[in-house]
Amino acid sequence: MPMSSFADMLARCSATSSKNEKQAIVAEALAGEHAEHTARLLSYALSPFHRFYIQRLPDPEPHPASSAIDIALIFNALDALSTRKLTGQAARGMIAKLLAYVPHDPAAAVSLRTALQRIILKDLRAGIDASTVNKVRPGLIPTFPYMRCSLPKDVKLGEWDWAAGVVSQEKADGMFANLDISADGAVTLSSRQGTEFPIEPFAELAAEALRRLKPGTQNHGELLVMRDGIILAREIGNGILNSVAKGGEFGPGEQPIYMAWDQIPLDAVKAKGKHAVGYAERLAGINAQLAATLPNREALIRLIDTRIVHSLDDAYAHYRELLGQGKEGTIIKRHSAIWRDGTSKEQVKLKLEVDVDLEIAGFVPGNGKNAGTFGSITCRTSCGQLVVDVSGFTDAKRAELHANRNDVIGRIMTVRANSIMLPSESNNLHSLFLPRYVEIRSDKAQADSLERVKAQFASAIAA
Repeated sequence: MPMSSFADMLARCSATSSKNEKQAIVAEALAGEHAEHTARLLSYALSPFHRFYIQRLPDPEPHPASSAIDIALIFNALDALSTRKLTGQAARGMIAKLLAYVPHDPAAAVSLRTALQRIILKDLRAGIDASTVNKVRPGLIPTFPYMRCSLPKDVKLGEWDWAAGVVSQEKADGMFANLDISADGAVTLSSRQGTEFPIEPFAELAAEALRRLKPGTQNHGELLVMRDGIILAREIGNGILNSVAKGGEFGPGEQPIYMAWDQIPLDAVKAKGKHAVGYAERLAGINAQLAATLPNREALIRLIDTRIVHSLDDAYAHYRELLGQGKEGTIIKRHSAIWRDGTSKEQVKLKLEVDVDLEIAGFVPGNGKNAGTFGSITCRTSCGQLVVDVSGFTDAKRAELHANRNDVIGRIMTVRANSIMLPSESNNLHSLFLPRYVEIRSDKAQADSLERVKAQFASAIAA
């Protein structure tokens, strides 16, 4: 049965931590007897164009364990869920029946039922993703072009033409989104991975895009959320946006805004695509489109905070100014920078990194390849007012820490992070943004307090 072949592939991938071995297993499955069925199941699980709108799976309906199900019925059911032909209770009922027909074999590493559950939840938990599959069968899983920033250490900033000026822009602390406007006036919002947001909650923003932005373009920017006219912190705003992306709604007084910084033609939006127009010209174009004010209300689409700097010192001064306002940082760009899919050495992200010393408080269970060790390590300040789950371990370090759990609890870990996250509606403690493991401090027995952590970040900002 095709589902058995797919489940076996997942079980084998889960059993190895080697990327090369995972790729070889996927290659074998995509060349086997059920290759095309496997390809379609991988597409359902990994393609951003397939969404099943289910956050919690129902229990299987009682059904004889010996029952089998035809793969065509699985495909038809997944299509009905993805296209929203089935929603709500009808969708849950279909899934319950589907899961009941797939027998559960507790002796299998990954059962048929579990494999189907993982497809519907779009989480294969086998350490394989779109890049793994596309290395075996190019183009099977759609990927979306995106121009990433380089870091200062990877770019010869001294060779930039600072005398002519360099663009310095705020790195907005929200959720990246593509805003596409087709030639015939259709507006779509999508994530960096290509997952589309439901457009209904963004109806006002979409209407403004049609009035103010050029058709036939893809705009790049950051979605933020305002509540009663105040822009919410990243952790709160992004939580709201994630909820809306899954079918929720904005609450009373909440309104999405879009901070734009670039615009390219839709025909450049393809893998390895490029738009050979310098950034200064692209910026002038989108600035002209957004220059006109709107009657009786604030614009929902705005140009990101932008200035021209004439030295690296000026660039870092702008960066520190924004950090001092509690913002994430800046990105600097050459006037001549073209747009291309990939990492650009013509735009550089300036970012703050601070090392703090925290007490190890516990281990968070892992899944997938880390099911036998741990997922992350919970650390805290001496006062307990900041708690964070830390990751970034090599396989060797993970195994070492797992083998010595009892010895490391209570010890001090140096953690590198980019900023402090304030308490939110869902968490009354402080946390850290992008916490990564650095080392275990054998020479230190006392963790930093929250005040000490704040002072270290303040010192780094002022440096």
